[in-house]
Amino acid sequence: MLKRKLNQQKGNLEIGEPTKTIPRQDSTSEFFDKPLWLKFYETEVGLNEALEKLPPPERTPFIYNPIVYASQLHRDYLRRYIDGPKKLVFVGMNPGPNGMAQTGIPFGNVRTVKVLMQLAGSVDQPPVVHPKRPVTGLDCRIEEPSGVRLWELFLRLAGNMQTFSQQCFVHNFCPLAFFGADGRNITPSEIRGTYKKQLGDLCLQALEEQLKLLQPEVIVAVGEYVHSALKRSGYGKSSSVSVLRLPHPSPRSPNNTNWPEKAQAFLEEHNLIRFMRNEA
Repeated sequence: MLKRKLNQQKGNLEIGEPTKTIPRQDSTSEFFDKPLWLKFYETEVGLNEALEKLPPPERTPFIYNPIVYASQLHRDYLRRYIDGPKKLVFVGMNPGPNGMAQTGIPFGNVRTVKVLMQLAGSVDQPPVVHPKRPVTGLDCRIEEPSGVRLWELFLRLAGNMQTFSQQCFVHNFCPLAFFGADGRNITPSEIRGTYKKQLGDLCLQALEEQLKLLQPEVIVAVGEYVHSALKRSGYGKSSSVSVLRLPHPSPRSPNNTNWPEKAQAFLEEHNLIRFMRNEA
């Protein structure tokens, strides 16, 4: 079911356009290539198909995949903002309950998606929904604190989304949101058992493919979980790409009340604002 739906989603080429099927690449002229955003999306489709085959983690009965049920908004985000290689790529951990889990966009709190990105569209439902974790899409009235902090800082420094997206892109390492039987948000770093390693390995493999497409000069891991994964892969040691760690904006992180000030200082220290302002 998931594989069939993901394959169908590859065909939506224009924002708001009904789903249709794209011909296989070998049936088209050799002079035409897939757009970069679609190549990127196909790595996500492949990752989701691999994750679907894994036995679910213990004590985590609710798994949401917004790339599937919020596919229109997610694809519109990729289509609009992956128009070429990016010099600076921010990589978060996984969807937040009131951010990407609602909108399909990394750190995608509703106000940012509707007002600053000017994206619109309907959102379906996960196969199984926890009553404490409803999915209402762009009608969600609870803002994601991490998304508010991250996007409002980035766009204040850049000026607007169009300028920011010329050289920068925001992505998530893992496409899945996990909730316990009590509705508690469970991050990938908190998962136990063999699933944790399998999840990390598959997501890292997909991220490596995605970074080859984006060709960044600098990767900023948002949080320690992603930073550790990138270090395991050899980024920052065996390649010319710089790998940096920005503390996660979540209020759950300790000593994080002044994250915007700390984050701006980090961006200034590493001379990254020039990318955000399209001045590099």
